Amino acid sequence: MDKVFVRKFITQLNKLEGKEYLLSSIAYSIAPTLTGIKPSSLISFSKIGKNTLGLWKDHKDDIGLALNVSFFELRETENSSLVLFYNADMLHTYISSKKNRTFLKKMGYDETMTLEDSLQLLKVRFREMCPHEIGLFLGIPMEDVRGFIEHKGANFLFCKYWKVYHNVEETKNLFHCYDRAKVSVISSMMKVDLYDGVAI
Repeated sequence: MDKVFVRKFITQLNKLEGKEYLLSSIAYSIAPTLTGIKPSSLISFSKIGKNTLGLWKDHKDDIGLALNVSFFELRETENSSLVLFYNADMLHTYISSKKNRTFLKKMGYDETMTLEDSLQLLKVRFREMCPHEIGLFLGIPMEDVRGFIEHKGANFLFCKYWKVYHNVEETKNLFHCYDRAKVSVISSMMKVDLYDGVAI
C-alpha cells in the first residue's frame, strides 16, 4: 500500500468531524468487507479522542444504510462498543463450510443455527473473553485459527491482518487484496465525500 497516499488520506480524514468523520473512518477500516473480499470486519468505538462511541450511537443506522453493510454489536460497555460489520450472505456461507461448522460445533454452535443465532451466541461468549472462533467469523482460515490456539499466539510465520501459520504466500496475496481494497475506498473518498458529495 502506498504509505504516502494513506498518510494524505489520514490527514484529510482527521479534518472531518461528526458523522462524516465516523463514516469515512469506518469505510476505510472495513474496505475489504465493503468490496466483497472479506466476510466481516471488527471495529471498536470508544470515548477517547473524537468520541467515536458517541458518534456511533447517534448515527449507526444512517451509516449502515450509507455503506450498505450489516452490523452487529458484540460487546458494549460504558466506555466502548465492539461492532462486527458484515456481508450476511458471505459470512453465512463462510461459517457454514464443513470444516468451519465442525469447529464451531465444538464451541457450542448448533448446525441448525441461523446466522443471527450464531452472532447472538458469539455475543454471549464475548461476555467472558474474546472467543477463538471470532477468527472464523472474520474470515480467517481455519488453519490459522487452529495455529493461533495451538501455539498460544506465538511461533507464527507472518503477521499483518492476523497471525499466519499456514499458506504464507497465499495469505500474503490475500493481504495485498485487502490493501488494494483500502486504496480503492480511499481513492473514492478523496474524490467525493461519501455523505454529501463534497470533495475532501
